[in-house]
Amino acid sequence: MIAWPRMEWKNMVRTRGLSGLRAVLATVKPSVVATNVLTAMAGFALAALGAASPLGRPFQTGAAVLAGVSLIVGGSCALNNWIDRDIDALMERTRERPTACGSMGRAKALGLGFGLLGLGLAILASAGPAPVLLAAAGSFVYLCLYSLWIKRRSPLSLLVGGISGAAPPLIGWAAVDPGLGGPALSLFALLLVWQQAHVRALALMRAGEYRAAGIPMAGMELAPSRSRLSILGWIAALLPFPYLIRPPLPAPLLACLPGIAWLALGLLLPGRRRPGAWPRAMFLASLAYLILVFTVLVGATAVLGGAASPSN
Repeated sequence: MIAWPRMEWKNMVRTRGLSGLRAVLATVKPSVVATNVLTAMAGFALAALGAASPLGRPFQTGAAVLAGVSLIVGGSCALNNWIDRDIDALMERTRERPTACGSMGRAKALGLGFGLLGLGLAILASAGPAPVLLAAAGSFVYLCLYSLWIKRRSPLSLLVGGISGAAPPLIGWAAVDPGLGGPALSLFALLLVWQQAHVRALALMRAGEYRAAGIPMAGMELAPSRSRLSILGWIAALLPFPYLIRPPLPAPLLACLPGIAWLALGLLLPGRRRPGAWPRAMFLASLAYLILVFTVLVGATAVLGGAASPSN
């Protein structure tokens, strides 16, 4: 459940005269695919570097995780766009998606989504049954429980959608350690908490659009000042997680710095004088945090020669 700024695809999807390839790319959301792949490969790398015994075929297994997760997330995004085509048409941020503006037909979007999802699960199967089960469960939660059921009914959708958004590192980890050792669950919890701040910032930034579309986003029922405090609280809750993941020092210290910077930005940026700028800055900072933390955790672990054992 990772959102990206609309402007990335604005020039690509602003008219109905889309080429077929551009419509497909806009529907599968490459930016969302990339961030999910980053967290999945982080889980795989941390598990492989900390494994008690060498992984049998690390390149082939890693390639299966990379390709499988990419296709599964892309297919899930296409199906989500098909499900949300009516409410997407009501929101400025999403009204130019091909399924919302009519540039991609319903049957084509369904075929694209199920095709990519099935192919991704088939490729991921070469990494073992555990990653496939986790990926299938994540897609089910995202498409059925979140998109089809709770998203339009309750602000609790943020917690439900957060489960699917936090699944990729578990998928990558399970390709090495199907038992999902403690650090894997810490990665899952980090992403689950991160999404609470990430999506709340988006909801505050686009509150009018969500109300017009009838989507009850978490935090929208609060006054702006209280909503800002809740976002800051979730950011603060992220600070200890690099230590729970326990890669070798100084990786936890380095991985804490983006969270400290994100929290400092939220505290120092004036929210009252620039009400629209504050949530946008928090939203963009959340994306930077995600990329930096997972890059630091994997990079520092690789450089220092190993992470915590999956059994920890």
